[in-house]
Amino acid sequence: MNEILLIGPVGCGKTTLKKALLGQDLAYRKTQALDFSHKLIDCPGEYLEIPRYYHVIIDLSHRASEIWALQSANSMKASYPPNFAKSFNRPVIGVITKSDRDDSNVEQAREFLHLAGISGKIWIISALTGEGIDGLKRRLKRVSAGHVSNR
Repeated sequence: MNEILLIGPVGCGKTTLKKALLGQDLAYRKTQALDFSHKLIDCPGEYLEIPRYYHVIIDLSHRASEIWALQSANSMKASYPPNFAKSFNRPVIGVITKSDRDDSNVEQAREFLHLAGISGKIWIISALTGEGIDGLKRRLKRVSAGHVSNR
């Protein structure tokens, strides 16, 4: 186990976050299928955007030690149904992406994640500026080593 499942809508920054965590070039390519690499499971955004695929995300969660639910700071709509995080029997943390953008609204994104049922730590990041990435790298290392906590 000791893997992290990255979930969020199309374009929220899951693959970009994964690349930033792994020190890879941030060039973007649309994730077409589930990607299992380096203790990270990168889930295509369509799995969240199409409700009939929710079961796939829930099934994948059993393979992970932790779920990172991403919400873009520049999105004007909630990415998750109310209390979606309660569907998992694993810790779920929130990750607000794209905090560096001029049109970002971090507080709105935080509210969307709270509505999704995330009550634990919410990280604010920018893969472009590096804000918050070091903290998530440390968390990835702890989870990969089997030291999971909801802090």
